[in-house]
Amino acid sequence: MSELGKAFLKISAFRIGDFKTAKGTKTPYYVDLSRVTSFPELFSLAVECFEEEISEMKIDVICGIPITGLEFGAALASRRYIPLIHSPLDQQHRIVGVISPGANVLLLDDVSETGKTLESAAQAIRANGGVVTDALTLVDRSEDAGKDLQKLGIKLRSFTTVQELARKLKDNMVLSEEEEDLLETG
Repeated sequence: MSELGKAFLKISAFRIGDFKTAKGTKTPYYVDLSRVTSFPELFSLAVECFEEEISEMKIDVICGIPITGLEFGAALASRRYIPLIHSPLDQQHRIVGVISPGANVLLLDDVSETGKTLESAAQAIRANGGVVTDALTLVDRSEDAGKDLQKLGIKLRSFTTVQELARKLKDNMVLSEEEEDLLETG
């Protein structure tokens, strides 16, 4: 995890400062993993982290959430020989790809924030006969996405949280105590 966090800092996928979230609230950190695909070693490490998280799960289909979640999903699906679908963000109840009725579908995204895109994809999958009980992200911002998904019967899993990353980076002397405190309270 600390290797992942250091790499995120190095490519500015994880930054500390003054930022606004998708909900419009202020936050002391920024997480944008869209750059990860431009760094093959880091991309591979991130996919390995996802792979570790799904090792005990029964998955018939992976639904990658556009765009970065779809990129991670494509790599993971290919490595695990699992079919891949996605739900276009602008088209309600539509999926791209093939899904069999009753197929157990894993929602996969890079970062969980509000959970709205995960919810929308779950609704599309269910409207097309799929079953969704789990969503997986690489980093959870701890912003209620898990609570909102739980109301739909979906468990949000993540490889790590922003707070866990901050602790690991501080332990490895990459973050100062003040920066960690900002992330813990942010």
